[in-house]
Amino acid sequence: MEFSTILGILSQYGVLVLLVVTFLEALNCPGMPAGVILPAAGMYASHSGASLLHVIALTVLGGMVGSVVLYIVGRVGGQPLLEWLKKRSRHVCRASERCEQVLRDGGFFAVFVGRIVPVVRTIFPLPAGAFRVAVWPFLTASTLGIACYNIVCVGAGYYFGHAFL
Repeated sequence: MEFSTILGILSQYGVLVLLVVTFLEALNCPGMPAGVILPAAGMYASHSGASLLHVIALTVLGGMVGSVVLYIVGRVGGQPLLEWLKKRSRHVCRASERCEQVLRDGGFFAVFVGRIVPVVRTIFPLPAGAFRVAVWPFLTASTLGIACYNIVCVGAGYYFGHAFL
C-alpha cells in the first residue's frame, strides 16, 4: 500500500478506518505495512485538521485489538502447533526454546521491547500467548510498546510528511 492510497482511503472514509487498517496490520495481513500506514495517518492528520492525539489513539486501539486476537490464537492453538513443529525441525525447536527463555527471563520488558521492534512486533503476540505470558502484563507492555512505536511513526508523518507530498 502506498501513501497516496492510504491518504485517499482516509479522505474518503475518515479516521475511523484507522481502526480497521491497524487491526489488519497487527494481524500481519499482506499489504498493510505499519511503516507506510502510520506515517500516512500522521500526514492525513496534519493536512485534514484531524486531532493528532485522536489519530494516535485509534492506531493504538486497532493495534491492540489485533494483538489480543493473535494472543488468543497463540494461547489456544500455539502450544500444540509448536509441539508438532518441534518434532519436525530441530531449528524450530531451538528457536522456540530461545523465544520462551526471552519471554520468561525478560517478562514485561521483553514484551515492551518486542512490541517496538519492526517485524517482531506483529508476530510477538503469538508466542506470548503460546508460552502463556500473563494476560495483564502482556496487555500493559503491549499497549505501551505499541503507543511508543505509533507515536514516533504517526508523529513523523505529521511533522515531516510534507516532504513526501
